[in-house]
Amino acid sequence: MSTEKKTPARRGRTDGDATRALILEAAGQLFAERGYLDTTSKAICAKAGTNIAAVNYHFGSRDGLYLAVMSEVMCHLLNLEYLTQVASSNAPPEEKLGLMIDGLVQGLIDERSWHPRVWAREILTPSPLNDRILETETLPRVDLAMPILSEITGIAIDDPKLKYGLLGLMSPCLMLMIINPDLPTPIQAIYQRPAAEVSDYIKRFVMSGLHALSTQER
Repeated sequence: MSTEKKTPARRGRTDGDATRALILEAAGQLFAERGYLDTTSKAICAKAGTNIAAVNYHFGSRDGLYLAVMSEVMCHLLNLEYLTQVASSNAPPEEKLGLMIDGLVQGLIDERSWHPRVWAREILTPSPLNDRILETETLPRVDLAMPILSEITGIAIDDPKLKYGLLGLMSPCLMLMIINPDLPTPIQAIYQRPAAEVSDYIKRFVMSGLHALSTQER
């Protein structure tokens, strides 16, 4: 009897996880295509082949779903657990930063998924949930990068000048993310190059800027 009771429970959890993943994937694709404002719960449900009750059950609301999508985006491109492991390792600071850049660039160049496009839309046209996304998703990752930038430059972590180092780190990666790789822009050819090559050039650019800041400080 005990086995008969447990089996449906396990199946229910598995089916629930599958439904949640299906909704998340459908929502991610639509948010990437239409943005936060123009993506309705009705459209998400139609694409996922489910109903509003399922969205509310798994995510609480459309806003809850959007936050879950943004969390998935950040986890896909800048996995917090991986970044924490890198930041807490005994590797030299330049190597730590290089590993972080490698992971992000690979996600942007090799994986043509909806994740970067959702992030790009949130940057260009922030949703009403932007403050929460900044607090829960962006700042924890920045907090891991800042001590590394401080080590490389010798600039104290509470010195406002270190933010220029952060700007230099973010700029090329944000450009890769925001620009549509399918449009004929001056840098379209870069998206056809191997991720390792693109990452190498970005690392050279970023490290040169950080070392210039370091020299200026001294």
